[in-house]
Amino acid sequence: MRPQEHVKISAIAATLALPWLKEDIWIPFTSSILIDVDHYLWYVINQRNLSLRATARYYQQGKPPQRPEVRLLHQTPVVGCLLLLAMLTRSRVLGLIVAGLLFHISLDRFHNAEMRHLQHSLNEQAHATCPNCGQQDRVLQLHSVRRPRNLLDRYNPDNFVALCPPCHQQAHKRAKNAGQTV
Repeated sequence: MRPQEHVKISAIAATLALPWLKEDIWIPFTSSILIDVDHYLWYVINQRNLSLRATARYYQQGKPPQRPEVRLLHQTPVVGCLLLLAMLTRSRVLGLIVAGLLFHISLDRFHNAEMRHLQHSLNEQAHATCPNCGQQDRVLQLHSVRRPRNLLDRYNPDNFVALCPPCHQQAHKRAKNAGQTV
């Protein structure tokens, strides 16, 4: 899920929770967004590059590496320890931080499940054959062909095409050279 989508959904959730949390609403809202700082920190350490633009390009490539250390703050043991610490200390602030982290993680889980379903459906429709080059591939990769019009249109199959890995990488290179971000 793109960061701007996380921000929009978190803002909607914060608006809904405002009557109960009042002035503390900024705590879970902020933690639900800043959880992704682990991606940036991993990139900075491994690539020795502080550029936010380069980081965004890295994660927007066809199939960015999925490593547990990239998602340190998303790991169950880390969140579990923070939750236990919040409960032991009875810290409202830490509890609200954990609530924001859990909200973000649940959005990620939903997104990943929907994307797996889309990938499976489009792969079946294509009969495991890349529409670009005709190569047979057991697991084709999803490529965005257009941006969704709104959050409700995010998982519309018309927004994607299933490509073999080489064609998927090539599509990202073409988009990059054309100055697009798909």
